[in-house]
Amino acid sequence: MRVLRLTVMAGLTALAICTAAEAQQPIKQGDILTGKLRLVVTRHPNGTRLQAYQIVSAARMMPPNDDFCDYAKGATTFHLFTMTDAAKKQLKRLLGKVISVKTNALFCSQTAWHIGDVAVPDWTLQGKR
Repeated sequence: MRVLRLTVMAGLTALAICTAAEAQQPIKQGDILTGKLRLVVTRHPNGTRLQAYQIVSAARMMPPNDDFCDYAKGATTFHLFTMTDAAKKQLKRLLGKVISVKTNALFCSQTAWHIGDVAVPDWTLQGKR
């Protein structure tokens, strides 16, 4: 029983170290972001229904010059803007899958219209289409 506890403790410690290490890599414009795609349906405080495509990824740090980010905490949810029907259609068929996008523009969420830690208004799908 003691060996099992020690093994679990060692595993959790290793996981915590790995997560902290990943969180130390700041993401910037032009980087590739990989994670599971999901659709978040919620309401803005004014009552407007919102649908947002999000990538959920390993924690990524944002550059420290963005006043809207908590630099000490890594961002894990990235809101991919879908301003056109073509962009929505492109992502809809990939829901629940791990995808990669090139982040042509990104910034920390600033308003209730931004769903997640980071807003990605300009992105390019990478890999199979």
